[in-house]
Amino acid sequence: MREQKGRSLLDFPSSYSIIDVETTGLDPAKDSLIEVAALKVRDFKIIDSYSSLINPGIEIDAFISNLTGITNDQLRLAPDSEDVLRHLYTFLSDDIIVGHNVNFDINFLYDNFNQYLGIFFTNDFIDTLRLSKRYYKGVPSYKLDALAKHLNIPLSISHRALADCETTHQLYINLIEAHKHPSDYEEKLLESLSFDASNPFYNKRIALKGLPQLYSYSFMEKVFEKCNANFSDIFYKSCDYIIFSKYTYKRYKDGEYSEKFTKADKLVNDGTLSVLSEEQWCDMLNLPIPVSTRHTSKVSAKDISTDKTDFDETHPLYGKQFVFTGTLEKMSRKDAMQLVVDFGGSVGNSVTKKTNYLVLGNNDYCSSIKDGKSNKQKKAETLKLGGNDIEIISENVFYDMASDL
Repeated sequence: MREQKGRSLLDFPSSYSIIDVETTGLDPAKDSLIEVAALKVRDFKIIDSYSSLINPGIEIDAFISNLTGITNDQLRLAPDSEDVLRHLYTFLSDDIIVGHNVNFDINFLYDNFNQYLGIFFTNDFIDTLRLSKRYYKGVPSYKLDALAKHLNIPLSISHRALADCETTHQLYINLIEAHKHPSDYEEKLLESLSFDASNPFYNKRIALKGLPQLYSYSFMEKVFEKCNANFSDIFYKSCDYIIFSKYTYKRYKDGEYSEKFTKADKLVNDGTLSVLSEEQWCDMLNLPIPVSTRHTSKVSAKDISTDKTDFDETHPLYGKQFVFTGTLEKMSRKDAMQLVVDFGGSVGNSVTKKTNYLVLGNNDYCSSIKDGKSNKQKKAETLKLGGNDIEIISENVFYDMASDL
């Protein structure tokens, strides 16, 4: 448990540091850092940078070398982990961290800072992947290079840390612009809306938690401007209302444990807070509830299905196809498959071009294995090197994804 890990924010600060790491794999418990990079940004402008290769003390796999372009000869000459991490820790200071799919980077840095420096990495962070799912709905892929192509952001070298930091910075700037503009449908609806001092949110303080499903965040912001209300995604004790996104509200009503749910319940019992779902917010302002455009997953392994119909479309498992191989330590393969489809993903029995994640049992996941790889893993590596949207992850990383958000 990374108990002192920073908070995942949905915000657009003007000063921050962007990070990216390259590793021998995706499991912080079993893999090693081989490159780190960071950009320091002030007032949305890059003012400094830091990058370095790291000698992991082992030979890296040919797959990783082909993917990143980093060779064993380069790594033998690189400084060791402690020296690089100390420089990086000083460079980042207490900045908010920005990154794409940044949880992976944060987890690696948290564990490595603790292991080599005896320091906890507590910086709050912003994930441009989460923000992209909010503002660029319906994009075929949310990989960094795919989003860059979609937004006409120039790409230099992919899978190198500093180049990916620069691409992430441009993506972040594009997201700020998207944040300012509701959709065409929402703009037309906004033109028809007007509220006087009798509206229920007049002079009230409102927080939103979770990624909204019915309307965009920017639309909600503009509606609350018309209501003369104070609106943000920060949950203060002084809030009069908290709006939980559709999926978050369901988790709240189901009694799932969360610090924000416990905090909300205490304030509700004190009589100072009202909890609303997105639908209840719409009802209070007589806003139409849009017809859902959600589609259910079409592909599933034999005998695996779900009765659930309400999915969080921004969850890391939603809409993704998983294939499992090897023996899982913490649950049966059938239960793991069920977990995927219950989050709106799909499962397969073999690796194909439609596979997004190959999950290796923890005992089968080893970054130093060179020969002894399963046919599924070899095929997945070939597909990834060919540009397909597929990752090879351990059982541990799979559980991290399932519990994300």
